[in-house]
Amino acid sequence: MEDNAVPNWVRAMGNALCNRTYQPVWLATLFVIGAFWFAEKQNRTIFEQDIRAQVQAEAGLIRSRLEGVLNADIQLVQGLVAVVATEPELTEARFSEIASHAIGDKPELLNVAVTQDLVVTMVHPYAANRSVLGLDLGKNDAQREAVFRMRDSGDMVLAGPVDLVQGGTGFIGRFPIFTQDESGARRFSGMVAAVIDAQWLYQATGIVAKTTSLDIALSGRDGTGETGAHFYGNDEIYAQSPIVTDIVLPTGSWSMAVVPRGGWPQRPDNLWMLRLILSCAGLAMIGPTFMACRLSAHRRQVIMELSWREQELESKQTELEQLSAVAQNASDSIILTDPNGRIIWTNDAFSQMTGFSAKEALGRTPGELLNGPESNPDVIRRIANHINRGQRYRTEILNYTKSGKKIWVDTHLVPVRDDKGKTRMIIGIERDITQSKIHEAELAEAKSVAETADRAKSEFLANMSHEIRTPMNGIIGMAELLADGDLGEEERQYVEIIRTSSKALLKIINDILDLSRLETGKMVLADVDFDLIPCIESAVDVLRPVAREKGLSLSVSYAADLPKRVRTDDGRLRQVLVNLIGNAVKFTSSGHVSLEVTCAGSDPYLLRFQVEDTGIGLTAAQIENIFERFSQADAATTRAFGGTGLGLTISRHLAEQMGGAIAVKSAAGQGSCFTLTLHCKEPQSDAVVAEVDHAPDLSRLEGCRILLAEDNRTNRLLIRKYLASLSVELIEAENGRQAVDLCLREAPDVVLMDMSMPEMDGVSATRAIRSCAISQPPIVALTANAFASDKEACLAAGMNGFLSKPVNKKQLLHSIVSVLDVGEEDRSIASI
Repeated sequence: MEDNAVPNWVRAMGNALCNRTYQPVWLATLFVIGAFWFAEKQNRTIFEQDIRAQVQAEAGLIRSRLEGVLNADIQLVQGLVAVVATEPELTEARFSEIASHAIGDKPELLNVAVTQDLVVTMVHPYAANRSVLGLDLGKNDAQREAVFRMRDSGDMVLAGPVDLVQGGTGFIGRFPIFTQDESGARRFSGMVAAVIDAQWLYQATGIVAKTTSLDIALSGRDGTGETGAHFYGNDEIYAQSPIVTDIVLPTGSWSMAVVPRGGWPQRPDNLWMLRLILSCAGLAMIGPTFMACRLSAHRRQVIMELSWREQELESKQTELEQLSAVAQNASDSIILTDPNGRIIWTNDAFSQMTGFSAKEALGRTPGELLNGPESNPDVIRRIANHINRGQRYRTEILNYTKSGKKIWVDTHLVPVRDDKGKTRMIIGIERDITQSKIHEAELAEAKSVAETADRAKSEFLANMSHEIRTPMNGIIGMAELLADGDLGEEERQYVEIIRTSSKALLKIINDILDLSRLETGKMVLADVDFDLIPCIESAVDVLRPVAREKGLSLSVSYAADLPKRVRTDDGRLRQVLVNLIGNAVKFTSSGHVSLEVTCAGSDPYLLRFQVEDTGIGLTAAQIENIFERFSQADAATTRAFGGTGLGLTISRHLAEQMGGAIAVKSAAGQGSCFTLTLHCKEPQSDAVVAEVDHAPDLSRLEGCRILLAEDNRTNRLLIRKYLASLSVELIEAENGRQAVDLCLREAPDVVLMDMSMPEMDGVSATRAIRSCAISQPPIVALTANAFASDKEACLAAGMNGFLSKPVNKKQLLHSIVSVLDVGEEDRSIASI
């Protein structure tokens, strides 16, 4: 298996590596690879040095242009500053005349301004920059810092780039003007500011020229050098190993970083040519070496093959002897036949199984010897067809021994072909499987008996449900009626005991029915969208009074990343939580019970419910059986706490059916921790439907005629008591046939129909009513049967509602009012 999984070229490579004959080839190959690596490395180093030298040269030209243009403009302005300093009473007209002669037609000098105590008083050219007049630079946030630095240092300051008042961006050269007062002291009287057009400067020096092959970034705003802020180009250039050079200004400097446009080239231009030359040189070295090694290897191979063939002949001779011994002594019957199916050899096991000796079998077919009256002709025909086609075949067939005894045989036929593909012989391997066939028949019979018993159990549970729920309906209903009456404290306590005991008995019945549905696969889960936290809280609220009565702390914590809404069966989730939390409260005498709800980080709908308590705990042996049906920790637990031991069994089945599981960790006397994991689905809708418990509108029942079909006298009395306070007319029928007759004669507004009645059951009676040409009344099933199939049968027969016994007054009135609210047309459609 492992050899077949390895490709042939991998095996060939491995053999070549291990073969000393090819070692010169590998040495030559390693030398060529080393030469490749060294040559490419040297070529890349030379290429990178050449590129950086070219970039350095082009960057030097741009730096020279920048320094030349800036220094030339600054020297012109400094000459103008000297003139302004000597004429304190200079006018705008005189200033414009001097500036025109001093500056000339320099297009980059957008504005030359003179300030008196930092307020602009004169500008040139006047028309384009008069909007700047009166600007107080000491109050301008964008320029204040540079102006004060110029004034305090007494040196010229080149600031920028800055946004200009007259529009655009530029660099501002500020030149201080100092005069002497009457005492001869040096006093700052203003400055001359020259604005250099930034875009023109970039254009004139080639920074933004289309012909440049560089990407350029400038930093050092306001002449602060390499530590200054970035002001031009893409700042990502600094992360690309750029060439950095300083641009020296009259005061301060800029830092310029450059890389080739589009980044540094990743590979030399001549890489493939170099590789081609090196490849040719390598092949010229490796090829002859390989051919010489191959000739030597071939010579060695011929010698080894001759040696192997000699060993193979000896091995086959030994193998034939061993196979002959195996066949002769095998426990299975072995038959060799010629292409026509005639026996040419058998082993001893054949004689022991069939009673025919090898001499008796020679020349005859197995069918002639072993087939009999009850051998299946179809199997015989299929065996013959496969033998004729030369195909392997395995089957079972009934044969007969020499004494006439029936035996079942598992036969495996294997054709042996010659070099031309023709069948040379057929090997038949047969085994007596008579005992296995007998055992198989016994198992089939046992399975049939088990299935019959299971059906009987299901029928028993259905009958038990009806027989117990019918009197339970009367007990619970009468207890509720007594509770509504005027009773003394002791009598009310008696009634409450009756109600509590009845509900406990009903829970046991429901647990048994739930377990039956789960084990037979008849439990159907309903996927609905619902709010997760309210569902959990509703389950916890059921147990809070019990925990409070025992003095226990019952707490719930939720993870912050829980989904608000999920999709699964909310009723069954609530049932499992009530079982787990209820057990924790039941088996905890003091301390606390906590529920922690979390979800998986990768899947928010994979929920985890952890119920932890400080109760009696479980031993390792008890944990192994805790989920078995009708099982509790021990008999003492059953006596002390009660219960059927079905709660955890049902919870585990429900969790698995909902795509989850339940695990437990516990130690005797140290409490328990049950963990429920549940894989919910994503909700199909975000809409939240508020559930409001509306009281029924009893005015809809005034003057209503209600037909009650119920064979049990107590249940009829109970329904009569439920409706006694309402202005309705109650008509009673004791069986289904009477219910049909009364429906035709009395035309009731509503029919309350029991499913199990003498003469005609409720389903048959409903079908009979729906087939009549009358105004169809709504029909509500009153049944002790609790299976989902019973509800489906009622609705399929044309009923409009379904109430499972025991029925309380509130449920009954709700159901009657709800079916009355459905229009007659809708009821007719629903009954089809």
